Amino acid sequence: MPLPYDLASRTTKSESKKPAHGHRELIRVPNIADHFHTNEPPDDPDAQLFSQTLKYATDREPFLQEEVRYLETILYQRLEELSRVKQTIRQYKFVLSPVRRLPRELLMEIFFQVIGNEDPEDVLDFDRGLWPLTHICRLWRTLILNHASFWTTVSLPGRIRYPTYAVHILSLFLERSGSRPIFVDFTCRDLESLPQTLFSVLVAHSHHWETCRFRIPVLLINHLSPRAIERAKVLRHLDLNLDLMYSSRLNDACSNLFLDASVLRSVKLTGVPLTPDTLGLRWSYLTHYNVAQDFPEKHLAVLRLATGLVECTMNCSQPWRQEPWGSDPVSLRKLQILKLEGTASVLLKYLLTPNLCSLSIVLSETEDSLKGFLDRSKPRLRELEIEANPMGNNILDALQSAPHLIKLALNVSVPTDYRQSIVFKDLLVALKYHTRDDANDSTTTKCKLSRLEELILSVYTISSRDNLFANELTAMAVSRWKVPGKEREGTERNLAQLKSFTLETNSYWLPAFNVFRELGQEGLKTNINLH
Repeated sequence: MPLPYDLASRTTKSESKKPAHGHRELIRVPNIADHFHTNEPPDDPDAQLFSQTLKYATDREPFLQEEVRYLETILYQRLEELSRVKQTIRQYKFVLSPVRRLPRELLMEIFFQVIGNEDPEDVLDFDRGLWPLTHICRLWRTLILNHASFWTTVSLPGRIRYPTYAVHILSLFLERSGSRPIFVDFTCRDLESLPQTLFSVLVAHSHHWETCRFRIPVLLINHLSPRAIERAKVLRHLDLNLDLMYSSRLNDACSNLFLDASVLRSVKLTGVPLTPDTLGLRWSYLTHYNVAQDFPEKHLAVLRLATGLVECTMNCSQPWRQEPWGSDPVSLRKLQILKLEGTASVLLKYLLTPNLCSLSIVLSETEDSLKGFLDRSKPRLRELEIEANPMGNNILDALQSAPHLIKLALNVSVPTDYRQSIVFKDLLVALKYHTRDDANDSTTTKCKLSRLEELILSVYTISSRDNLFANELTAMAVSRWKVPGKEREGTERNLAQLKSFTLETNSYWLPAFNVFRELGQEGLKTNINLH
């Protein structure tokens, strides 16, 4: 009778316990499955065969168990060796990294790029900003600690708890900045002793201030003094938030506080009840003015003194309390950028800005000051942003007086009534390029924005998607992209081609919008955002 085992190779205890590569043993077990489904004993031949198979398997089991233990030991040793090899590779690659051989000048440039592109980090947080870089190696630590330019941004955001070492770290930071001008960002929510001490340390270095952003309780102003501001010979930008009510009053010490800031050119004031007398500033020296007030007339009093402004942002929360009827307009001949938020658009009737290039305004439905302002100032306006909820005819009227626009952004809501919503359709028709034959049609409004290259429409419709006038909208975009003067005879010449079109609206995708996909494939930069 043949043996039940077919042993390709037999390894005994006396032989090497390490099997050769590709060497294995096969056990061919007689078919015993049929006997699992019956209680009948196997016949004599099967019983003899099964007994022999059981004997060989029993003899083989101790050897295999010992072989497995041996292989497990070898595997464990190899895994440990692999771990050590990987660690060696990591360590030696790190030590031999080309970064360690970079010239100091190149390392400095990398540091400037990395740190300069991030928001200012809390100087008391050792896990952010400069501090982690000082832990890399001695060279990096030396470069950072000894280069004053890395220590010129001092950011102290508001904290619930301050570490005990806060004053020491802030002093170290300021010491490392050397004589360089510094950017200071300090926020304080309460009047505990430690925040006051930190602010006093900052004030002691006022001679380094170039840009200051303070969000502090008004009582901390007492730590400032005309002497401290007088030392601030390089202070050019001031962002002050006292979080006061507009009806509050500043103490008399503030009236002359910033008069000695001889190079201060930019101010942003929030929560500061401002008049020309309450906060002493050299108004005529200012080039940038960003202030929130309650009543518009408070801005006018300041603007009559700040005639050198180049950029101006004004926010009002209330309408006129006492409109200055009959007063002369304020001439701001250097002004190039003007932003009017809240109810501040009413100030336009008192402004004269012949060199204005960019205007952003919140316009009421019936406010007509924009067209009058443009007709009076006659600026060569390049950019215009209008928010109107709901929109009225005053937008289209004003656009007739802004023929030099290159960028137009409209954020409007279309009235619910169809008769009123027709103002949006009229606007689209006016923005469409027309042939001369079309222009002779009395129902067509001739477009004058012949230099427009970028158009942004944010349109909110309340009741019906029909008020979006999708066909007129797409026809307008197509006409400005294809530039009739280049594709058809008998059309106007010198018409600028639209380069960028953005539409944001609370509508689903309408069939007419498929045109925008085609225009995008042709090269027009389109951004359609539906929600």
